[in-house]
Amino acid sequence: MKKFTLIFIGFFAVYATVLAQNFKKDIFGIRLGLNSSSMVESAESFGMSISAESGSRISFHVGVSYQHLIVPTIPLYLETGLYFTEKGFKQTLDYSSIPILEPDITINAHKINTNAMYLKLPLLLNYHFILGSNITIQPFAGFYLAYGIGGKMKIGGGKHNFFGDDRADRLDLGGRIGVGATFDKIYIGIGYEPGLISILDGEGDSTMKNKNWAFSIGYNF
Repeated sequence: MKKFTLIFIGFFAVYATVLAQNFKKDIFGIRLGLNSSSMVESAESFGMSISAESGSRISFHVGVSYQHLIVPTIPLYLETGLYFTEKGFKQTLDYSSIPILEPDITINAHKINTNAMYLKLPLLLNYHFILGSNITIQPFAGFYLAYGIGGKMKIGGGKHNFFGDDRADRLDLGGRIGVGATFDKIYIGIGYEPGLISILDGEGDSTMKNKNWAFSIGYNF
C-alpha cells in the first residue's frame, strides 16, 4: 500500500509538471454581448435611508481581453482589457422631479430612457479549471474602472445630455464577479457588476450607482 501511494504521488507530480508546462502565458481574446443595466438610488430622509432600483435597460458591450499567467505552475491569470459598454436605465415616474437634469424641472407620468456610454477597464483574477483538453471553467473576481464618453436621457419628447455639469459624473468604479467557460477557443461568460461609487455629480445625501449583468461570447487567440 505504501509503495502504491508513493507511485501515485510520483505519477501525480509528473502529471502536474507536464500540465503546468502547457499553460498558455498570454491569452488574447475578443468579447461581445448583452448588458442588462439599471440604477440604484438612495437618499436620506427624516433620518431614514431610502433605496430604490430603476427598471432595467438592455444594451451591449464589445471589446478585447488579455490574460497573463501569474504563477507558472497553476492556471491563475490576471485579466484586463478595454471595452466599449452601454449602461443606463428605463423608468416611468409620476409627479416627480429629476435633480440630476435641471433643479426646476418637474415631470408628470413621463417615461425615462437613459443610455450611458463608457470605456471600461477591468482588472480581474481568474482561475482555469481544466475539465478536458479543450474545456475550461473560469471563475473570476475583481474590479472595473470606467469613464463616460457620452449619453442621453430622454424624458417624454425631450432629450438631455446625461453627463455634464450638475448631472452625472463620468467616472465610475465597481466590482465584477462571474464565471466563464471555454470550448476550444470559443468563450461564453456571465458577470455581475455592482457600482461602488455614486455617479451623481455634486454634493448631497442622494446617491446613484450603476448595476449591470453582462452576458458575453467571444473567441480566444
